[in-house]
Amino acid sequence: MPNIESWELKAKIFEKKCAAIEKEVAKNCPPAGAAALKAKIKANRKIAYDREDKLSESIPAAIKKGVTGKKWKDFLADRDFKNALSDWESSLNEQQSLVKSLEDLSSDARKRFQDFKRACDDFEKDMKKSGQTARSNKTVKKCTDKAAAILSDLTASRDAFGTLQAKDAFFGADLRKSRDVVVTKALKEGKGDELPDILLENPKRQQIDNKAKRLGRNVEKFTSHASMLCANDKFAKIPADVAGKKKLEKDVQTAKSCLKKASEHLKTLESLNKDLQIAQKKQAKLIAAHNEQGKMKSLIKSVADQHKAAEDKYNAAEDLVDEADSKL
Repeated sequence: MPNIESWELKAKIFEKKCAAIEKEVAKNCPPAGAAALKAKIKANRKIAYDREDKLSESIPAAIKKGVTGKKWKDFLADRDFKNALSDWESSLNEQQSLVKSLEDLSSDARKRFQDFKRACDDFEKDMKKSGQTARSNKTVKKCTDKAAAILSDLTASRDAFGTLQAKDAFFGADLRKSRDVVVTKALKEGKGDELPDILLENPKRQQIDNKAKRLGRNVEKFTSHASMLCANDKFAKIPADVAGKKKLEKDVQTAKSCLKKASEHLKTLESLNKDLQIAQKKQAKLIAAHNEQGKMKSLIKSVADQHKAAEDKYNAAEDLVDEADSKL
């Protein structure tokens, strides 16, 4: 009869426990499942934002049809508003359902982690008492490696809910308050005359600001290269030999190509600046009355400054290239 206290038997029992736990984790709280839920939560929030935009847009449209009111219930008589509200609420409910599923998964993983970690610690103590280590014993090493992998999966699932961003976790948690906020905001923003999204929404303001800065950097990169190729000191004296002259001609052609690329980025930057300038001119009162007018004005100024700087750099580089070309 084998000794039931022997390390071989304990290792075999622990190995079976690992196999059982591994199946339970795969079924109830797999890291892949947690990652999939987080991805769905993020994607659903974007859908909810789009539906919120449609809901907001339906309010001034309803006002134009003659519907009046200050609360969301006042606009239920308008079919478009009612449908937009239903779609939006569906997204909010889905968001909270997904968040709850992730919370449950992480909670399940937390309990399993605690139980299994104790079992792992007990196994290691038993092996140590028996004089067995993962370094000296392949069977023990196999068990501890498997246990470490399971604990790693449980840790990932356990921590998944805690790493969820607040904007995802609490989006639409208070449906009643959320409805009132959307309607009040839409009414406040002009009774049908709305600011453009590039000014109204903070994520889009940041996106436009980043885009303008990126375009400005691209203009600077290409114009700087063109200016370097056509620097005045290089063309102060044109070489008499054919090879030397051809080298300068090639530099001018390369510089012109750089200017063409810079021009494309400058045109896009110019278009962004134009849109913001038009918004500033036509909707000055709305901007002045908005609680985020500072951020809006800051964006308008930032893009205008980026455009002016890029335009100046382009013009200076273009003058250098034209001057160099005229000397050949």
